Amino acid sequence: MLKKHKRLTKKELKKDPFVIFTAQALDFIKNEGAKIGGAILIAAVVVSLGTFFFKSRSKSEINAFDVAFTAIQNDAPEAMDLLRNVVDTYGGSKRAAVVILKLGNIYFNEKDYELSEKYFKQYINKFSGDPLSDFNAYNGLGVVYEEKGEYTKAAATYEQYLTKNKNSPFESMIWMNVAKAYWLADDKELSKQYFTKISEKAHDSNEKQEALYYLQMLDLN
Repeated sequence: MLKKHKRLTKKELKKDPFVIFTAQALDFIKNEGAKIGGAILIAAVVVSLGTFFFKSRSKSEINAFDVAFTAIQNDAPEAMDLLRNVVDTYGGSKRAAVVILKLGNIYFNEKDYELSEKYFKQYINKFSGDPLSDFNAYNGLGVVYEEKGEYTKAAATYEQYLTKNKNSPFESMIWMNVAKAYWLADDKELSKQYFTKISEKAHDSNEKQEALYYLQMLDLN
């Protein structure tokens, strides 16, 4: 069985969404720093984005979000209803995007894969575009399909993430997910194709060593 892939921790998801938003913006822009002008411009972009983010929020949305996440932290019985209310009421906002990912992760941990799939898909359909949050959503949805035994769909989901996020820092990890998903789907030809790709492109990494191991196993069969 595949190891569970990295997802945002509860601690990370309980932070204020602007903290998450700023961290994601910094991480992405730093990777593009040479193209847009260095650290000073990075800071200016984050401040500009942050100003827009705060201006776009209503007090009622802030209150609904804070109440919902306080309820989650306190394991209150009404917490899930409050989270869903944020999504239903403020479905197009950045805060709703954070809540949708939270719901996807919660339902996955509860082994409710149908609802977990629903919320990861909802994020992908409405909010795709942020490399880090996209990774959480596509990776989460892929693992849902693995748990349901739908390995070919899992592989296609991982591939879709890479198609939409060129030069992702998670590229080697996601290619490994693709290869393993095809392995579990008993599609040895495609599995070998992707393990070979990893072994050739991942340089001296853990992914490369793991890919070489799987290639040896394939050659033995």
